[in-house]
Order: sequence, then C-alpha cells, then structure tokens
Amino acid sequence: MIDIRTSPGSAIKARHQGQPLILFLDYDGTLVEIAPLPELARPSPELLELLGELAAQEEVKVMVVSGRPLRDLQELLPVPGLDFLGSHGGEAFVSGRPCLLQTATIDRDELLHWRNRLVARLQPFQGWLIEDKPLGFAIHYRQVPPEQTYEFIGALGRWKEQLRQAGLFQILGGKKVQEILPLGVSKGTAIQEILTLLPGTTSFFPVYVGDDVTDESAFQILRGQGLTIKVGHPGTKTAASHFLPDPEAVRHFLALLASSLEDS
Repeated sequence: MIDIRTSPGSAIKARHQGQPLILFLDYDGTLVEIAPLPELARPSPELLELLGELAAQEEVKVMVVSGRPLRDLQELLPVPGLDFLGSHGGEAFVSGRPCLLQTATIDRDELLHWRNRLVARLQPFQGWLIEDKPLGFAIHYRQVPPEQTYEFIGALGRWKEQLRQAGLFQILGGKKVQEILPLGVSKGTAIQEILTLLPGTTSFFPVYVGDDVTDESAFQILRGQGLTIKVGHPGTKTAASHFLPDPEAVRHFLALLASSLEDS
C-alpha cells in the first residue's frame, strides 16, 4: 500500500482527470476514533466544519458510509449537502431524500429468536451490549473483562456457527463488534448501486476511506476504478491501494484535499 499523506491532492488529481469526486467516508475508526461505547464517538466542531467545506464544493459529493443506523448518522453529522449510507448500505439518504437501494427481506420473528438465544448464552458474562438496528443488531464486546474474554469468544462463536448453519442472516465482523444483517446487504453492493444512480452524464471518480473488515467489500468493488484508502497499519491485509494510519491522519488528508480543491 502507498502512504497518501504526502500529496493527497496530487494523488487524486492524477487519477480522476477532471471528473467530479465522490468521497465515501466510513465513520467509526475513520472520521472519528473508536470509543468504548458507540454513543461516545462524536464528531468535533472542526470535523463538522471540514465536512461542510467539502460538501459545499461544486465538483465534490460527500457520503458517509457506516454500519450505524441512518437516523444516528443524521443526528451526529447535521451537515448541509451530506449524503449517507447507513446499516452497511441497507439505508440511504441521497441528494436530500431517502433512497431505497437494496431489497432486504427481514423475518423479524426469526431475528428476535436469534437475538434472544444470544442474550441467554451471554448472560454469565459482563461488558457486552446489544445495539438494535433497523435491519438487524450488533453485539459489542469491547468492555468484556480480560479474564472472561476466552470463554466469551467461545460462547459467541458457537452461537455464530449455529446462525450460519440456519442460513437466514449474515455476520459481519468488526473491531470488537459483530453485526447481524439480512443476506446480501454490504457497503460494496450499496456503493456500486449508488454510482449507477447519481444524476448527470459525467461519471464520478470515487474515493473510499475506511478502517474495518466491513469496508473491504467496497475496496474490492472500486479496485481499478477509484482510489481506496485503508485506515490502519500498512502491513494489514486489505484490497485497498493506499493507507492512512489513523483518524487524525484522515482528517488532515481531508483538510489538505479541501484546500487543494479550493485552489484548483
């Protein structure tokens, strides 16, 4: 992977050749640092201002792509002109209005059945929580005590294997989180459809920035047609072509990009 910190504007300009840009930006671990609890990962005023500057650019479209529900993203990032993909692409808000991208068939009774089974299995442990979402739920376990981690992972793994065998839902792994979603929902599938739905005759040049396993489907979809940036260590296995080490570097990258676009 290539470190893109030195000349972000030049790297993008050399690739997009005058096309308008569409920035796909993950939220947790990319725009903001990962927090012990999801509700603690909030944007700074400086980040909101920076996203506003980018979204106001005539030749730039900015879309935040996250596993968080759409309503949470809109509350966290009240930035005019910003677009959103929530629930790993299961929910979308594009050009000022909700947009249905994927038909996700949800058997809510079956989902509740598996949620209840998980809760019962994890009762002996501390430090975990379930976050209910419009299309499924997530199990967070960053706060599980170290002395319980091994047994916790084992119990969770046995439940996951049973869920896989049932063949009704998919499990997306992340950093101390597991997401349970309908089959077929992914960030990669969603952005592929977004790129075909954008108005105008000029195709956009996509730039995708993300840090987690759930972003790999987007990196793979955009391979050879855009710029993909993994947030993390350069030795991490990924389909992305470039890297940035952490959210602070991402924000610096976006600030340099905004400045270079204003000067062009």
